Amino acid sequence: GGAASYDRQRFPAGSLDENVVSSSAFLGLSLATWEIDVWGRVRAAAEGARRDVLAADELRLEAQVSIVAQVATLYLRILELDMQQDIARRTLDTRRESLRLVTLRHKGGVASKLEVQDATTLVAGAEQTIAELSRALARTENALSVLLGRNPGPIARVRKLREFPMPAELPAGLPSELLLRRPDIRAAEQALAGADANVEAARLAFFPTITLSGLLGFASPALKDLFDSGRYAWQVGPAIGIPIFTAGRLSSNLEGTEAQRAILQEQYKQSVRVAFQDVNDSLSDFQRYSEERAALATAVDANRERLRLSDLRYRGGVASYFEVLDASRQLFEAELRLTQVLGAQYGSVIGLYRALGGSYDMQQAQGD
Repeated sequence: GGAASYDRQRFPAGSLDENVVSSSAFLGLSLATWEIDVWGRVRAAAEGARRDVLAADELRLEAQVSIVAQVATLYLRILELDMQQDIARRTLDTRRESLRLVTLRHKGGVASKLEVQDATTLVAGAEQTIAELSRALARTENALSVLLGRNPGPIARVRKLREFPMPAELPAGLPSELLLRRPDIRAAEQALAGADANVEAARLAFFPTITLSGLLGFASPALKDLFDSGRYAWQVGPAIGIPIFTAGRLSSNLEGTEAQRAILQEQYKQSVRVAFQDVNDSLSDFQRYSEERAALATAVDANRERLRLSDLRYRGGVASYFEVLDASRQLFEAELRLTQVLGAQYGSVIGLYRALGGSYDMQQAQGD
């Protein structure tokens, strides 16, 4: 650092005949002050600061993985809504055709007015579902656009939902070492190591400190003579400081760092538990959704066949239109539910990606 000063002083004469007036000027550099780190306090403090930087960088990676997962989830939701809209439009076309036939039968005196109203209700229900899906689709597209840093608007589709590969199964024997790839666990580990270093630095603050400081510049009793020849000055001085009475400041600082370490230790344990929970939840969800999807696929096929047979029975005058109405409603609900479960199964893959810090690929994880 730079230093400059000018003083002018007057003192009473005392036993002298005249008052004493003096002045002094200084201009120079205050050289760095070094602390001789005999006990390692400075090293411990530097290590704590370094660990804090590493923890902050791990949190940056965690945010990156989280954003990737959010983008994938929203895009997956868009494709799911597209698929549900296709089902709803196809169902609407079928129900409109059914309404036309029932209306013709009513005009011919074969069908009742109640059957016409039931068919109209089915058409209105499909139209209401399409409107609801369109609203949800617009909101999801806007959310993804904002997340990507764009203005709200439509999102381009690369492929349909069913065109994305679905793994036959997820690796059930994932080693616990993969959890070390999670940025939040690594961040908690770095924070805990930094807390250990801070405790060590606080403990070593009770020991004496040895410093060395230097000063280099120009000094003169008169400002006008400051840069004259021979006016340069320097000073080198070692110093030792011993804490004798600090009113409990050092003890309180040590207790505070130890309490912070205890908190970070529990947070580290909790982050590991949450990591295992996330992995187990994702693996369990994928397996359960796979079983549910297989059952729903069977139910969809059965309901589709039931609707076909009910329609044939109704046209042949054997069954009432209520059978057709019920079969159509159940088929529509089963198809929509099947799409939701398919999207949820893809979502469990994304969940496992996030739970393992960015991937569940074994070879990639071992390479990292």
